[in-house]
Amino acid sequence: MRMKPILALLMLTAMVMPTIADEVDDLISDLKGGDYEVRGSAAESLSKIGDPRAVDPLIEALKDENSSVRAAAASALGDIGDAKAVDPLIDALEDEDEGVRGSASYALSEIGEPAVDPLIEALKDENSSVRAAAASALGDIGDAKAVDPLIDALEDEDEGVRGSASYALGEIGEPAVDPLIEALKNENSSVRADAAWSLGWIGDPTAVDPLINALKDEDPWVRKTASWSLGEIGDPESVDPLLMGLGDEDSIVRAYAAYALGEIGDPRAVDPLILVLNDTDIEVRENAAEALGKIGDIRAVDALTHLASNEENEQVRTATLEALGKLGAN
Repeated sequence: MRMKPILALLMLTAMVMPTIADEVDDLISDLKGGDYEVRGSAAESLSKIGDPRAVDPLIEALKDENSSVRAAAASALGDIGDAKAVDPLIDALEDEDEGVRGSASYALSEIGEPAVDPLIEALKDENSSVRAAAASALGDIGDAKAVDPLIDALEDEDEGVRGSASYALGEIGEPAVDPLIEALKNENSSVRADAAWSLGWIGDPTAVDPLINALKDEDPWVRKTASWSLGEIGDPESVDPLLMGLGDEDSIVRAYAAYALGEIGDPRAVDPLILVLNDTDIEVRENAAEALGKIGDIRAVDALTHLASNEENEQVRTATLEALGKLGAN
């Protein structure tokens, strides 16, 4: 007598399920014993199976004496995605090992929404590594609830935390635009610079006018970052203000203005960029040559040819020859 398909499936499931259960039990046992390679391999295997029974043993493995096991356990908890692991993973952000901290940050971002409030709280942790990792994870999650706390984190005393917060705001995107534009008025110049960078990362055209205004900032790092961001957004409205930046007293601002003009690609920049091929600063000359190659206007050929023949710096000469190649002149 032929067995009905549904009955056969049920019998097969009954046969397979104990096998999977036994495998999970064996892996949990390996996670608690054996050498570190066995423990790490067990954590990786448990992450692939995704059985919730593994959550508590993996949380315990976050305290393993071996950092590679702790990192594997953190990653596994992220792959399983159980909210129960959030607080232990927050604690793991304080681990002495950078790899473990990175895995814990990844895991929290994978768990997502249940981790947002604890991560926001972790932005106030006394340990700067925890604050930085929390900011990065919040950016990966992308919840708009984190915008204001991350704006506050732009004033953190630690440069790494400020950088992570700036990255996170860029990752969150559109919900962060208006707060970041407001942050361009902050009395702290590092906040203004990081806000400008994040706006360029997001690329929202509503930031163009505020960033153009930031080109007048008293701090050259703000002017530099605003220049870069305007290049990333690529609005032709930025060309004239950036041309003014080619004459900035600070060489790094001139260099970034040249870079931005190349990204925008407007032919109005050709003659001014040709002039700054004679700049005393190496990076300015390099960026100007690259920008002229990107714009692709043959008016730049003679000036670039002259620079290629007379430039002593190999880095600038290489950029010049590449620009000429784009113009079909070598």
